[in-house]
Amino acid sequence: MEITGDEIRRRMIDHESLDPGGLKIVGATITGRLDLSDVVAKRPLVLVDCKADEPVVLSRAQFTLLDLSGLVAPSLEARGLAVDHHLRLSGARLTAAESIDALHLRIGGSAYLDEGFHASGTVTLSGSQIAGVLMCGGGRFEDGVFLVDLRVGDGIFLNQGCEISGGGVHASVRLRGTRVDGQLLMRGSRVRSPGVALDLRHVRVGKEIFLPFHGIEGDAQLEGLTYEGLPRDATVDEWLSFLATRTLRYSAQPWTQLATAHQAAGHERDVRRIRVAQQRDLRLRGQLSRWGRLWHLVRGMTVGHGYRPGLALVWLAGVLAVSVGVVLLSGAVRCSVVEQVGYALNVATPLVKVDVARCTVDAASDAGRLVLASTWALQVLAWAFATLFVAGFTGLVRRNA
Repeated sequence: MEITGDEIRRRMIDHESLDPGGLKIVGATITGRLDLSDVVAKRPLVLVDCKADEPVVLSRAQFTLLDLSGLVAPSLEARGLAVDHHLRLSGARLTAAESIDALHLRIGGSAYLDEGFHASGTVTLSGSQIAGVLMCGGGRFEDGVFLVDLRVGDGIFLNQGCEISGGGVHASVRLRGTRVDGQLLMRGSRVRSPGVALDLRHVRVGKEIFLPFHGIEGDAQLEGLTYEGLPRDATVDEWLSFLATRTLRYSAQPWTQLATAHQAAGHERDVRRIRVAQQRDLRLRGQLSRWGRLWHLVRGMTVGHGYRPGLALVWLAGVLAVSVGVVLLSGAVRCSVVEQVGYALNVATPLVKVDVARCTVDAASDAGRLVLASTWALQVLAWAFATLFVAGFTGLVRRNA
């Protein structure tokens, strides 16, 4: 069966003469250019398993429902297209370098680019509004999906065998600035790029995010990504590794968002792990001066940046052990062994004071001078570690209050 593009246009312009079910054509070859731009038809248009040799133009057109399932065509130009209910492109095959150019779509229902949908070129839906879901499960996109500043009601489903690659200088999946009232689901998908595979900058997800990292081959941009609840399909360890090694640069916000989600769930141990890993990433990739990086390293080793104040006690115990060893091995302190231990603790720690009046140090000998000098240095370190412990513990209590 053949039908001209002009005939389809004529029928849709004269839509009032159509059955309420609209125009339905199955398995036809569309000859000539199918140009429905600016057509306002309050009827459904159903072109199932049809083939067109030229691009299909739908810019600024309006339909109650648009079903192009199984369409084979070079491309689809649909800037400003409005559909009251669903847009279906399930199983469609588009072969041009720019397969779909559909800026500022308005879909009252859902958009389906799934079940064998195949785009050889770029698919652009940026600036569009979709009240239901954007369903891409089982779709194949060879040159990127651009969904910048999209507004979606129920969710974006890039799942169930969805394969996305390419994207040129941009990410393979570019969702920057998108708002999703429901879920963002990428379970079972595969996103590949030699550079940035996934751009989720400033994306807001109203419900859960399902983001298995094993399906992402390439880097990701996550600055400004927010979501409700705990992220699904990836463990805390996978998140820590991904944020530290698969993002382009250090950014505090993705770490803070992850910690906030676990804080709300009452996972205090995971929150501390996330915060410590964040500080490690800051030291390695953040914009710190040389001295700032050194001080950051000291804080991390001593109190875990305030999240592991018990580390300071470990260092304090080490200082005390060194002090006892110096006193016992020097032979320059004159008193019993027990009293020598007491003397070492007394001079090295700000927390313990014992009576060691009987102990004397042979200050005239080299060993005695070594004992005096080392105990002074050890006392400074002991005071420092004790102070760090108190400060770290106080800060931890304040953050958890």
